[in-house]
Amino acid sequence: MKKSSEKAALEKKLLSLLPAGCAFTKTLDRALVYCMKTGGKRLRPLLFMDVVKAVKKDIPPEMKKKVLDFACGIEFIHAYSLVHDDIMDGDDMRRGKETVCKKFGSSTAILAGDALLTRGLEILYGSFPGAAAMVNAGVGSPGMIAGQAADMAQEGKKSRSEKALWYIHLNKTAAFFAAVCGAGAAAAGAPEKDARSFASFGRRLGMAFQVRDDMLDRVGDMKKYKKSRNDEKNDKLTVLKFYTLAKAMRMVNEISAEAEGFLEKLPYDTSALLELSGALREREF
Repeated sequence: MKKSSEKAALEKKLLSLLPAGCAFTKTLDRALVYCMKTGGKRLRPLLFMDVVKAVKKDIPPEMKKKVLDFACGIEFIHAYSLVHDDIMDGDDMRRGKETVCKKFGSSTAILAGDALLTRGLEILYGSFPGAAAMVNAGVGSPGMIAGQAADMAQEGKKSRSEKALWYIHLNKTAAFFAAVCGAGAAAAGAPEKDARSFASFGRRLGMAFQVRDDMLDRVGDMKKYKKSRNDEKNDKLTVLKFYTLAKAMRMVNEISAEAEGFLEKLPYDTSALLELSGALREREF
């Protein structure tokens, strides 16, 4: 992912928006800062910002602040999901560093995830309430939580179906992508039909992203890759249970093309989103 002024601004703002700590919560406070400093693509907040910019060319200063705040709220929610995911999967490493649960213990990690989720939602609803409701729906149940529940339920099963696989990927990953893109359009004042098209783009992009993720767990550079290659150890249900790497890559390209097709029908300059979609196809981490 390319470095950008938007990402630099996002990194700076994230730390300033963390929940306020006190003398009695020092371990939790350190865990929250650690979580935000472990890096990442910041893909979901940048997607939101790119959609806003595609729809609304001239963004007034006060709205720019709300857009950046909202983007930070999205990243807090994503971070919460990763912290809790690592607890459930028993992962010790993420992005080449110890996970929050490994470094601070499961109890602190649970609280850190809770703090990130609630702070994230507080920021979203304080910025663009309508768009916030879209994100809230995407990360709930049904949505991301339902996908995670199904993912855990499928671990170690002898008989598993492609239907279960796509349910997990659609809800655990793609629902959040769809919500973020739809929220960006709504925050920028796009007509409802256009917001639905942006959401459809996000949903397909999220599916392609997850298929590529499944591949990278097998072949990715572990110095760069985000997790400690635990999909096979935990017997996770991934595309590689049904398809070869070559077939999975074809699927990434096909689903990405479907995603881009939704953008091509919209009356906006979506070049930044198309560029991002192309980069995600070839990513190595």
